[in-house]
Amino acid sequence: METSEVRPADADQEQALSFDYARYLAAFRKYVWLLAALVVIAIAGAVVYTTRQTAIYEAVASIQIEPRLPDLLGTGDLFNVAAAGGNQNEYYNQQKEVLASYSLAQQTIEQNDLIPKLLKDSERKDMSQVDQLDLATRRLQKAISIKYPKPNHIMYIGVADPDPELSRTIANAHVTTYINYAKGLLSLNSSQASEKLQADFNDAEQKLRAAEEKIYKFQAENDMIAVTLETKQSLVSQNILSFTQKLNDARADQIALGSKLAQIKKQSNQDVLSTPIMMMGDNASFATIRAQYYTEKIHLLELEKDLGPKNPDYLAQKQKVDELFKALESEVKIVVNGTQDLYTAAEQTDKGLAAEVEKYKNEAKLLSPKIVIYNDLMRQKKEFEDKYNILRARLSTTQMTGSMSSIISNVRPLDPALLPTKPISPNMRNNVVIAALIAVFLGSFIIFLIVFLDRSIKSTADATQTSGVPVLGIIPILDDGEMSNDDDRSRDMYVHEHPTSHVAECCRSLRTNILFSGADRQLETILVCSANPREGKTTSVIYLGTTMAQSGQKTLLIDTDMRRPRLHASTGVSRARGLSNLMVGEEDYDSVIQPTEIPNLFVLPCGALPPNPAELLMTKRFEHVMAELKKRFTRIILDSPPLGAVTDAVVLSRYVDGVIMVVRAGRTQRDEVKRSSKQIRDVGGSLFGVIVNEFDASSRGGYYYYSYYGYGKDEAAKHAAEDGRQPPQTPA
Repeated sequence: METSEVRPADADQEQALSFDYARYLAAFRKYVWLLAALVVIAIAGAVVYTTRQTAIYEAVASIQIEPRLPDLLGTGDLFNVAAAGGNQNEYYNQQKEVLASYSLAQQTIEQNDLIPKLLKDSERKDMSQVDQLDLATRRLQKAISIKYPKPNHIMYIGVADPDPELSRTIANAHVTTYINYAKGLLSLNSSQASEKLQADFNDAEQKLRAAEEKIYKFQAENDMIAVTLETKQSLVSQNILSFTQKLNDARADQIALGSKLAQIKKQSNQDVLSTPIMMMGDNASFATIRAQYYTEKIHLLELEKDLGPKNPDYLAQKQKVDELFKALESEVKIVVNGTQDLYTAAEQTDKGLAAEVEKYKNEAKLLSPKIVIYNDLMRQKKEFEDKYNILRARLSTTQMTGSMSSIISNVRPLDPALLPTKPISPNMRNNVVIAALIAVFLGSFIIFLIVFLDRSIKSTADATQTSGVPVLGIIPILDDGEMSNDDDRSRDMYVHEHPTSHVAECCRSLRTNILFSGADRQLETILVCSANPREGKTTSVIYLGTTMAQSGQKTLLIDTDMRRPRLHASTGVSRARGLSNLMVGEEDYDSVIQPTEIPNLFVLPCGALPPNPAELLMTKRFEHVMAELKKRFTRIILDSPPLGAVTDAVVLSRYVDGVIMVVRAGRTQRDEVKRSSKQIRDVGGSLFGVIVNEFDASSRGGYYYYSYYGYGKDEAAKHAAEDGRQPPQTPA
């Protein structure tokens, strides 16, 4: 079975350890007393602090601030106090600032003589009146709190003071000061508005008068005093329409007369008696004359027939007929000439009417630019007149508002401040809760900091990641109550004296893991080392030797710690003769190797302490000794000095099949394990596993590891059967 080796992290590129929640929870359980002590101290301090504090009372008054003034003038136009853009939120934020301002607090103090009530006599002794007022104002400003919790136009003014009566008095006084301030501000605003409106009104009036003068001057220059331009324009338009209509009618008559005249001229050469000209005229005498002519003509014919052409009657009658014929010709001429005259008259009428139309059109053209100028002047006058009327109305309203500013306001008191009966500060409950929370937070932070800054090995994961090799097993921590005597020997021989204990089971599992680690190679010689003293190296050597001996393997423990040896004391053998004597050839193997009370377990003590242990271990003689011992024993386990103190263990790692490093949970630092692992690897040593000593199996992580590797009663019975012992009995 090949053992996978965990690759160690480089010194400058150490992998960040995963956040171990179990480790922090265990730390909280361990230091819960610290947390409880801090909470108790904090609560006690809060109680003492609170009881020694002066009681502070707060009186609260409320006021209603409307964004508009009431319409007492009956104009239907409410005066907008909020003004600028109707942004009421900005207006109420501004009023909060005003209520909490230095100036308003100063007015409250001055108007109510509050300096003696806010300052002690000792404070006022060497101060000027100005400095007293300033100090009292700053103190009152800190005591005042303004709240506007809902957008309902109601603000709350609170005043905090040790004297409840004084807090009520100041709260009500501050409300009065603000109301007077608002009225004064309204009066000032009304006065300023009146002045501004008066100036604008005067300017508008002057411009209106100037516009009227321009219109009068324009009318005078254009002869429009008696008749206005509008009337004149109307007359011209009417004349144009009237003469145009007449011109159209005259032209129609002229066309008709022209046609009639043409027909008359065409028929003028025909016989006067048969011509239809007379039918085209309106002369009624022509028909009479013609009828008379025909009568006389017939009479003439009768006379010619009866009397002959030479008869005087005939001649007289003939003359009469001729005269009638001439009269008919004259009537025809009259009709022709009359029609010609009428046509000529119609032409003249047309020319006259056309001239009149053109005349009035020219007059209208002359009026057009004047109309433009006149209309522009009238628009200017209308604009100034409208502005004049608006300003006159607003000026009147503003002047009336200013005169009523002493009785109207957008601010009115709502609820007066009542005498407070319960202090707002100090609050015992809040202080105790806050102190307890701060203590819990501070204690948790301290515990977290302790765990975070602790670079020691806490878990098997820490040991594996730091050393770069797997954890072969754990040795649980022993309580003083589990040992008969609180000494090193009692601890070292615990597995032998308590073979059914959980510690013994852990050691047997450790033995099994070591044997499996050497399945593909011989692990006859094993070096057990540690980074620092007092990390359980010798104890681990004895535990491991005991379990291997119990499994039937002939095991030798060699004490190579020639500076502070302890192996002989725990196993009960003499140190007088040992490895050092064997190295210099003073003794033989049988005389220095000593049996122990544990079957199959032998010890080779260090012997006399040499002045130069490292040089002694580096000799060829040590190689020969190790070769001879391997012939005599199945397993050889070397107990070496700490790696961090001397180089003995580094030297010994070259002569063994494998090295096991012992780390002490909660004490051995990760940097020390990393450095020691590197020392062994740098000389070619084979570090193949780590033992975690004094592991707290009661923790969550420890219990998981303990259960995962089968450190239970079933496993204890299995190992006991393998070693030929009675399994542990369950107590009744």
